[in-house]
Amino acid sequence: MTEFAINLKRFRKQRNLTQTELGKQLNYGSTAIANYETGRNEPSLDVLIKLSEILDVTPNDLLGFPVVEKELEILYSFQELPSEKQKIIIDMINALQS
Repeated sequence: MTEFAINLKRFRKQRNLTQTELGKQLNYGSTAIANYETGRNEPSLDVLIKLSEILDVTPNDLLGFPVVEKELEILYSFQELPSEKQKIIIDMINALQS
């Protein structure tokens, strides 16, 4: 079983959704969700994004990609800055990338 299959089942159960209920939100039958959860099939990118929105997780969470703690720390620090300081930082990053 893939990490995606394990994570999908875990997040679905955390949201108290049945396979049928989740399938309906995607306009799928319950067998599609069962096939994802057993690793028989994998979703397209569009469906992966829809699943992550429905389950209120990131696609990386579903796929099992870890988020680097330092990156989160930087992101949170950035988000706490006033918008004018955020703009300065974005301008600096754009200038460095040129």
